Amino acid sequence: MIRCGVLGAGRHGERYVRHLSNGDAPGATVTAVSRRSPEAREQFERRYPVRAHAEWQGLIDDDRVDAVIVTTPPMVHDEAILACLSAGKPVLVEKPLTGNWERACALVGQLGPEPRVMVAQTLRFHPVLEVAREQMGRLGRVHRLRIAQRLQPTGIRWQAHPLEAGGGSVVLTGVHLFDLVRWFVGGTPDHVRATLGHVRPTALENLFDACFDYDVGPLLASTEVSRFTASRSALLEVVGTDGQFEADYLGGVLRWRRGAEVDTLVEVPDAMTIPRTLLAFVEWLRGQRANPVTLFDGAETLRMAEACYRSHDEARRVSLAELSEEEHV
Repeated sequence: MIRCGVLGAGRHGERYVRHLSNGDAPGATVTAVSRRSPEAREQFERRYPVRAHAEWQGLIDDDRVDAVIVTTPPMVHDEAILACLSAGKPVLVEKPLTGNWERACALVGQLGPEPRVMVAQTLRFHPVLEVAREQMGRLGRVHRLRIAQRLQPTGIRWQAHPLEAGGGSVVLTGVHLFDLVRWFVGGTPDHVRATLGHVRPTALENLFDACFDYDVGPLLASTEVSRFTASRSALLEVVGTDGQFEADYLGGVLRWRRGAEVDTLVEVPDAMTIPRTLLAFVEWLRGQRANPVTLFDGAETLRMAEACYRSHDEARRVSLAELSEEEHV
């Protein structure tokens, strides 16, 4: 049994605690959390079979912890990862890998190509999206992807502060979509043109549209996040010469279209991705599979994010290669 500690067990971190304590990820359990608030620590110890630490280092040094799940604000992810690895404890880190591309480059440069780090890009483990990717061969030559998430404004305090979050919807939600683009296509795009916006008073962007393209193609991948609405939706379309997929991965439905033919390929309402992500983490730690989402994968989504910011700020189509040349990654 792999004993996990959840470092920074806030609203999202508690989801990991709950799934682990409920036995939703066989082979793993939770034994410790870290929270600064004395009241929160008391509540965790009352609700779950955990030891609650006031500081990170106490959790990392805990001899009842074999691996650490990092769910802190993004701008301190790199510090937490380095502390865990220094103690010999592998890491599952929530996306984004860290707060920005510059910090991601420094982390990759310091840790090398294969550290004991997996990035929790949980959408890769959604059953609807897994089936869509497995059946990409049905589409013929793919020329178009479109991914959109529309969500309510967040009430999480740190997500409104650049020094903790690193950015707005591009970093906090966009990296999910950027990772799906890379996962479905098989590589990082070559260029992007992006527009960012603010709806209602907010310090960070809560609206963006980014159109990526590949030199081999034509292949266009557009990504959109709208985090200002009272509604929720999550949509993926993949269009090829022989047909198209439509995935509503919030509703859990995947449809295939060709001409007038419409076929529902899979319907999985209420699919939970965190337990499946945890199972993949356990299998990787046990040597049963390769690391499904590497440090490099996490860094590449932040390269895409940085290119979006640069495209918007400079009002131009940006080559992602220029970022790699600058950072030598």
